Amino acid sequence: MKEGLSAAHFTNSQHSGMKVTQPSKDKSLRMMLLAVLFQVSWPKRLTRREIIDQVPFYGESQRQRALYRDIEMLTDTQVEDLPEPTAENLTDWCAEQRRLKRFAITYDRHVGTFGLAQSFFSIDISEDEARAFVALQEGFAPGTPYAEAVQHLLKRWEWLFTEKSHQLVRQKRKRHARPVLLPLSPVVDYSQHGDTILLLDQAMEEGAYISFAYTPLNQSWDAEPIVHEHTEPYELEYRDGHWYYTAYIFDLNTFIDYRVDRIRPGTLHKESDRFYPGVRQRTGVKIRYWVSPMLARHGSLSARLREQQVTILENDQGAIVEGYAKSVWWARRLLLGYGEQVKALAPEKLVISMRETVQAMSRLYEEER
Repeated sequence: MKEGLSAAHFTNSQHSGMKVTQPSKDKSLRMMLLAVLFQVSWPKRLTRREIIDQVPFYGESQRQRALYRDIEMLTDTQVEDLPEPTAENLTDWCAEQRRLKRFAITYDRHVGTFGLAQSFFSIDISEDEARAFVALQEGFAPGTPYAEAVQHLLKRWEWLFTEKSHQLVRQKRKRHARPVLLPLSPVVDYSQHGDTILLLDQAMEEGAYISFAYTPLNQSWDAEPIVHEHTEPYELEYRDGHWYYTAYIFDLNTFIDYRVDRIRPGTLHKESDRFYPGVRQRTGVKIRYWVSPMLARHGSLSARLREQQVTILENDQGAIVEGYAKSVWWARRLLLGYGEQVKALAPEKLVISMRETVQAMSRLYEEER
């Protein structure tokens, strides 16, 4: 590519009466890095200063002049003649640049930035990859975990597609059968909690203690929130349609799970104190439960517990499952998902919790008679 661009540039320069200079020994590498920078930076546009700072070998003097010569080599066009990013004939110009195997770099004269209008390199994807791409686009709808960031990432990937790949994606999106669904849709609207989720994520990365105002699930949102101070972030998880923030509470020597949508927006803040992330370990609670013969006959119960062990009972009597859950509360949620096909055996706290839940459910249905 470089030889073709160089030949075209020197030919045009000779015809126009321009003085041709000998390229430096680092020019080939510099040109390659400049081309890669434009490719990977999309959709961000770059100023002259940003380009020079990221691409070495421009030296201390005549940096702008050298940069402009490199851009002219890549585009086979004088910088002053490059189109604006909003030019009317941009599509036709890009098509011509692609045909000539030149970079379609545009120049925004008002702010002094450069950027690629179309990808110079392109990739072909398979039919399975096209199906996966559409599933991701449709699965990460507004409100799902990191939806905006995922859609932006997919947009950058799609920018690299060949026309054949674009056609595959359009074809899969128009399929008549029901599309593959990713169970990512949140149970409640988390749009107003986006900043809270990002701050929690940052606090975990930085090892910063955090404080916030919280309204427990058993209280109305109108009730006075409880202020939780100096909590040590342990985990941020999206599970069963909800975001959960797990913190270690030093005074109680225990871990507590908080529903992120119950944290009052605007109340969460990082403290100046720091801890070492990853040092704390949550042992969890060891549970034991019986599984009905109908489920046990499959012989492959899903591994929902840490260090899970399954013992198949003789004479088609079901199975015993043991392992570690995060807490009794999480264990209760797990067993309730199996309905009447399981029975809690240990620990006693889990057995009591399940019994109370079942009795409360029974009373609800008895009241409807």
